[in-house]
Amino acid sequence: MPKDMMDLPVIGRAASVRPESINRDERTIEVVWTTGATVQRVRWEGWDDRIEYDETLEVTPEALRLDRLNAGGPFLNSHRGYGLESVLGSVVPGSVRIEGGKGYATIRLTEAEDAAPIVQRILEGTVRNVSVGYRVHQYEITKKDGEREEWRAVDWEPMEISAVAIPADPGSQTRSAESREVPCNPCVLVRSQESAAPAKTTKEAIMPNKNQRAGEQDEVRTEDTVQTRSNGGQAPATPETSTATTAQETRVDPEAAAQRAVAAERERSTTITNLCRRHGLDGDFSADLVARGVSVEDARTAILDKIAESDPLQGRSYEPAQPRGDSERDRQRGEALENALMHRVNPGQHELTAGGREFRGMSLLEIARDNLERRGVSTRGMTRQELAGAVFTRAAGYHTTSDFPIILGNLANRTLRDAYQAIPRTFTAWARRETLTDFKEVTRAQLSGAPDLEKVNEAGEFKYGTMAESKEVYQLSTYGRIIGFSRKMLINDDLSAFTRLSSAFGARAAELEGDIVYAILMQNPTMGDGVDLFHADHGNLGTAAVIDEAGLTAAYRAYAQQTGIEGHRISVSPSFLLTSPGQRAVEARKILTATTPAGTDDVNVYANKLQVIEERRLIPDSGQDPWFLSANPAMIDTVEYAYLEGQEGVFTETRMGFEVDGLEIKARHEFAAKAIDHRGLYKNPGKAPS
Repeated sequence: MPKDMMDLPVIGRAASVRPESINRDERTIEVVWTTGATVQRVRWEGWDDRIEYDETLEVTPEALRLDRLNAGGPFLNSHRGYGLESVLGSVVPGSVRIEGGKGYATIRLTEAEDAAPIVQRILEGTVRNVSVGYRVHQYEITKKDGEREEWRAVDWEPMEISAVAIPADPGSQTRSAESREVPCNPCVLVRSQESAAPAKTTKEAIMPNKNQRAGEQDEVRTEDTVQTRSNGGQAPATPETSTATTAQETRVDPEAAAQRAVAAERERSTTITNLCRRHGLDGDFSADLVARGVSVEDARTAILDKIAESDPLQGRSYEPAQPRGDSERDRQRGEALENALMHRVNPGQHELTAGGREFRGMSLLEIARDNLERRGVSTRGMTRQELAGAVFTRAAGYHTTSDFPIILGNLANRTLRDAYQAIPRTFTAWARRETLTDFKEVTRAQLSGAPDLEKVNEAGEFKYGTMAESKEVYQLSTYGRIIGFSRKMLINDDLSAFTRLSSAFGARAAELEGDIVYAILMQNPTMGDGVDLFHADHGNLGTAAVIDEAGLTAAYRAYAQQTGIEGHRISVSPSFLLTSPGQRAVEARKILTATTPAGTDDVNVYANKLQVIEERRLIPDSGQDPWFLSANPAMIDTVEYAYLEGQEGVFTETRMGFEVDGLEIKARHEFAAKAIDHRGLYKNPGKAPS
């Protein structure tokens, strides 16, 4: 029979674990590593001719070289033969046997800690897929008219058995070999007379096992695809076919063939890995291409297909990855875009800059189109709906500060904070501001005055003094809402609706602070001592009166009679008069206005002594309007309001919409307020003018 020679790497086939054979105590499993079932393969002649053939393994003692496997062959993790950490166990020496046309072996699993998670999955039955890697030293090739060639391995050698994770195709239960950088071995091809045409094989390809012969799948569970170590799609030098009939005359140098195979495989692996990394694909994808022996050209096609699967523009273009960080040009363009949009929203407050003039008069969709084009995305032929969808899609790269979603997020933040700062907050004059580092409860201690100094006689002893204290406790709360900028708003060029909503959120955040602080005065909460903030026991609740000389005189006397925790009088006086707009404000301004007296009886003793603060929240739902006095917070604690450290005011976060088809902007505000000491505050319930 005519003979040829070719170089072949380690080939992989699926195998199966016998579940009933798992022995947890001995940490052993039994596998059926071959049944010799026929699987369909593909080879190539030249670069164009794709030829299918069937491979059958002869499972007989005469055809198998079992010495290596039976001497304790390795049990690997996914055919990774390049590191000791990949070893999950070994074949129990002497356990390899051939029975009934099948190959069996017992595996003892390692007790090493680094392999424990995988070994545990095997023992519990979670990992049940195994695969055998083998070399073929000789094929007998036959061909009948109208049928594929049959390559029968009559001299072959199992090298290792591996646990694998994912089947190579949906119909299988195992995954074929993933060995890396395994040198090739020369293989003799013996052809029968009827198929004696010389083989011009240039590469071995992978063919999914979809045409398995009937009956084999039930017996083996599955026979998987060939895993060959081809030369990365490069045609290996085919040995000259000899006319001699002996293998010796046609044999090539095995060492040279192995070196060629290793070099080509390394080049293929490196090229595919770099291509995947360049296009932002993960390491698992590139490792799979390398492991399956995919050529460089086929890998390019697979990479493009993978990109198209995740491309929201349906292959219209590919957006190259953006580097982390922004160039100066990106930053300047982002500022110009933001200026143009802010000028459009509020031209009186935001003057158009030279950079912003470039975008003056452009609609939101026109700005979005320009943004996509600058990112390398072709928008030609896009409908308004497609354009709106594309601009909100995070493609392969990072966003820069000039990207449209970032610009919208900045715009929302600016309008929100502008509105927040524009709302007057009257409590900041008479309440004390604090910054908290976290959301834990905060305890504010109220110390008494220092103890009296006692006279020390000659050679006398100094005595220790103590300070009494009480405390108030509070903590930060978080308030927030989500603002949505939808595709519909973009298509309708409805920027004003978006900014109005942002402004409303900012204003509401400022209003919320005032609501919380003034609610303390109006709701009269219970303090840490169990007494209401304004109470006769606290000496800070007056008899109902209008704001006049008599009313203020009573209030000042109440301040003068305040005592500390230890019972001693303290020095505290009011600085602010808090009143509702209307009649109470008129009363306040009259009593505090300096006038030219006609006589001593007409002197206004309270002229300019207090700062009037008008606040609408001091209007009650019913009854007379109360009025309040507050000491300077630098002199004594009154009400304390607090923000989270680094988050003073309202802050925003932006993300691509999930509930909203577009952009979502979350406005978040951390704030709290608490009355700390009743001694700095005074309340008069108010009285109707006589």
